[in-house]
Amino acid sequence: MTHAGEAHMKPLSPFAQIQTERLILRTPRPGDEHAIFAIHAHPETNQHNPAGPMKDLSEAQQRLSRWMEDWSVHGIGYWCISTRNDPQVIGVSGVRVMEWSGRQVLNLYYRYVPDAWGKGYATEAAKEAVKAANRHLPALPVVARTRPTNISSMRVAERAGLVRRPELDTAEHVVYAIGW
Repeated sequence: MTHAGEAHMKPLSPFAQIQTERLILRTPRPGDEHAIFAIHAHPETNQHNPAGPMKDLSEAQQRLSRWMEDWSVHGIGYWCISTRNDPQVIGVSGVRVMEWSGRQVLNLYYRYVPDAWGKGYATEAAKEAVKAANRHLPALPVVARTRPTNISSMRVAERAGLVRRPELDTAEHVVYAIGW
């Protein structure tokens, strides 16, 4: 027996929640704006971001809404990341559809609380994001754009399987990509 409205519900994306050896990668949901704000407002997580830290919770709510819409429209997007033994969100990672350099791409993203740095979490989640991208939207290239001074971000992109593409660099970004 179906309940009212069930016939119109989209099936849950197979990428909505993935478990790795150490992490849970799940779609963002209402209430995550506090974790998103804590991660994006922290000065250390914005060392390479010229816009600086996120200013207020409303900015986090707007981002959360966009990210939830990505999942609804594309069946893929950025995940909220926690460890398997603690539900506290420690990072945001994944791929989202965007227009860049005149074409539609999947932007590979990863940002974590400083306490999670150096443990390989960003690489672990980024590898899953690239796998999901290749299975779900194989026609779109996966691109990671990072500041030239962000060596850690470059290493994550490489470990996730992206290749340095200097011909795609911009004045602000060093670019890694696959499928371009």
